[in-house]
Amino acid sequence: MDDRKLNPEEENRTAADEAVEVQNAEPEQNASEGAKNAAPETGSAAPEQTPEEKRAARRKKFWKETREWITSLAVALLVVLVVRSLLFTIIRVDGSSMYSTLEDNERLFVTVYDVRFGTVERGDIVICHYPNRGWTNFVKRVVAVPGDSVYRENGVTHVVYTVKTGNTTEVYDDALDPRGLYSLGGNNDYEPYVLGEDEYFVVGDNRYNSHDSRDWNDGDPSNDVGPITKKMIVGHVRSVIWPLNKIRSVE
Repeated sequence: MDDRKLNPEEENRTAADEAVEVQNAEPEQNASEGAKNAAPETGSAAPEQTPEEKRAARRKKFWKETREWITSLAVALLVVLVVRSLLFTIIRVDGSSMYSTLEDNERLFVTVYDVRFGTVERGDIVICHYPNRGWTNFVKRVVAVPGDSVYRENGVTHVVYTVKTGNTTEVYDDALDPRGLYSLGGNNDYEPYVLGEDEYFVVGDNRYNSHDSRDWNDGDPSNDVGPITKKMIVGHVRSVIWPLNKIRSVE
């Protein structure tokens, strides 16, 4: 340790030098803190997108929304197809072949599941397709089922079937068109034909204005219908649902 004593003048000069050093240090510290405060924080602001990046983002959003719409439509279409093929469908009557049971332009509620998974009975009104007529829908009544017989005599088509009640069995022979649709004689008559296990005979209720299973085994085979299979039967007509003033069940 330096034990040398300072005179008053030296003491004053030393104290002044120390004060200057302290004052010089304070601005440096403040400048350093100011620089820290002024420095931007990393990640505080995203860089602005270029025009090309903005266009790419818009395209990506557009295609994402398009895929979502397509998926939604596909699901909706699948639901409709499942409902129509397995549950029910709506069919519009076109023509008067089922008059007066059904009238032109009426809308029908048609169940599908009971035909697909059940049986078709004599007397049912059904929506069906014809052989060699594609997917065109026809509305007709089932008049003969597997095991029944059909024949034509003197231009009149007949259906023969049995009804069992208890221990009694009755045989019926129904003339479908008593006035006849065919000219007498010629090649228009045919012997009784027993429907096979997957054959059904369908006709229109307006018997003299309907093209149906009776057009068969005649001299002009070009438009023959004859018996149809269960696969050709689309559904069972249950009711008329339009127009509103004609809503009714159908038998």
